Amino acid sequence: MDLDRIRPVRFLLRILRWTRVWPASGGTAPQRGWTNWEGYLLHSSLTLIFVVLLWVEAILSPDVEHTVDVLFFTLTMTSMCVKVLNSWRYAHVAQRLLTEWSSADRFRLKTLQEVDMWRIGHLRFNRVVGVYMMCSVGVIPVLVTPCVFAVPNKLPFSMWTPLDLQQPLGFWTAFSYQAVAIPFACLCDITLNLVNWYLMLHLSLCLRMLGQRLSALHRSGLQQDEEQLCAEFLELVSLHRRIKQQALDIETVISKSTFFQILVSSLVICCTVYSLKMTPVIQDMGKFAGLIQYCLSMVLEILSPSIYGNEVTQSADKLPEALYSSDWPDLSPRLRRLILMFMIYLNRPLSLRAGGFFYMGLPMFTKVMNQAYSMLALLFNMNN
Repeated sequence: MDLDRIRPVRFLLRILRWTRVWPASGGTAPQRGWTNWEGYLLHSSLTLIFVVLLWVEAILSPDVEHTVDVLFFTLTMTSMCVKVLNSWRYAHVAQRLLTEWSSADRFRLKTLQEVDMWRIGHLRFNRVVGVYMMCSVGVIPVLVTPCVFAVPNKLPFSMWTPLDLQQPLGFWTAFSYQAVAIPFACLCDITLNLVNWYLMLHLSLCLRMLGQRLSALHRSGLQQDEEQLCAEFLELVSLHRRIKQQALDIETVISKSTFFQILVSSLVICCTVYSLKMTPVIQDMGKFAGLIQYCLSMVLEILSPSIYGNEVTQSADKLPEALYSSDWPDLSPRLRRLILMFMIYLNRPLSLRAGGFFYMGLPMFTKVMNQAYSMLALLFNMNN
């Protein structure tokens, strides 16, 4: 079947290569000799220095309210830096998986049902991309544009600077730096998250494809068909083994960055909601709208990997049922024994973990939101 199996992620990879987060060659081997001096220089000037200035402002903040206003964006930028470092370390692993999915014969789509499943999965992922980009990128003009006309001078996000912001030269220098650094960091963060989510989505699609092929096992009644059916079954067993190895590779790629995202997300959501509570709606409508979009974006950054991780677990759990739906009672005793042993093996759960602690699923999202609510209640009590 003629279908680009990784079509939604190709544009994202071009963005990551442009921002020097992904190897420009797109090779599948470890980039031991990769001299990414352009990426190091670019991210040192636009992300690392920016993060340091944000943390200095948060540490030197005179009151709790100002600290919260600085902290929610500072934690997001710190998380983005961790994702960039993680991508420099494991991008070749993800690239190898994407190359195999797009070119290997064992992952070639064989039926119209499989093609439709891939198209529906890609369509839903594109919708997630659209919503996530609107919530994330839409924050930039809402928060940056009012600062151009604000009196007195005010930066979109407070950061420490030795410049006098009330002087035109000092303000426009700091404002120009943020006007470049914020969209660049936002673009890197969005694309890295989307690539991680797509890896989990494609893994769940491969498991569902395997389930369909297992349930379609049947014999035509011919004697010579028994050997052909046995070879087909062993091929599916080999495919399942490869998918499990890919699951371990995907966990290696996304584990550390997702784990750090989980740690900071509850704090970010808590600080964002607190800033919403303290922001006067009528006097500062732009900031209020931007904070709402920002909060929705942070919720999506936890909800989406939870959903896709849950899809991986559910797709793997349905494999024994799919195998049981095949025509195994009409097969030979030898092949039935093989199917029984494989079905027992399929009962072992397959799930992705973040940092070796959190299982990626809907319970993870619930825990993060509960922690955010608990810290928000504590913050309100301290403020009172």
